[in-house]
Amino acid sequence: MTNSRWLAAASAVAALAACSCSSRQIELRTALVPSRAAEMAAAHGLIDVRTFAPDIAVDLRYATPFNVARRPLYPPDMPCLLRTGTAVKLKKAQALLRAKGCGLRIWDAWRPPEVQLILVAEEGNTGLFMDPKSSWSRHCSGAAVDVTLIDSRGVEQEMPTYHDEGGPAASYQYTGHSAKVRRNLHLLQGAMFDAGFQLLDTEWWHFDDAGHYLSPPPVVFGSAVGIHVSRPE
Repeated sequence: MTNSRWLAAASAVAALAACSCSSRQIELRTALVPSRAAEMAAAHGLIDVRTFAPDIAVDLRYATPFNVARRPLYPPDMPCLLRTGTAVKLKKAQALLRAKGCGLRIWDAWRPPEVQLILVAEEGNTGLFMDPKSSWSRHCSGAAVDVTLIDSRGVEQEMPTYHDEGGPAASYQYTGHSAKVRRNLHLLQGAMFDAGFQLLDTEWWHFDDAGHYLSPPPVVFGSAVGIHVSRPE
């Protein structure tokens, strides 16, 4: 998405400065205390978001059965990790949203390459997950994040779809009829864009660190969080 295209879209909602109070009932998890793996992450260029920006809500979907694999793929004490520079940008986006009475909830951050292989194998040809045979997802390097919008009470706001719901409805360009959804999406996109993230055309919830034009190599750190998966031949 070019800067001019984004600015054109953002101009239509520039006057909307308050977060929508409309919400829907969804399953939420309380963020658990990260494991010792979070302390070891610095050696891999990763930082624990729960410690660095504790006011950002964390609800890692792959630590629950509520994902495309229908089972937890992360351990319950999975740390929420990002590259330091990416975490700094996310903290800026959070501050921009806080000024408007909203905030971020993280659905996924650094994703162990072992889990990426599982998701590619089980996603059912939805095209949601990059096949490492062509390129690794920026999630696997800690330079991408999946987020949604919450209000000041921590309630998730209405968005075009839920996490990992593929298809046309998941596009960053909302084409539905709900003004609330359109407002919420533009609030989220505006904050993330201004903080230094790039939008993904096919997944409104996914944002790449714009500082990494070329995808960094994956951070192989799964064993430290209790993930052991043999890479397929």
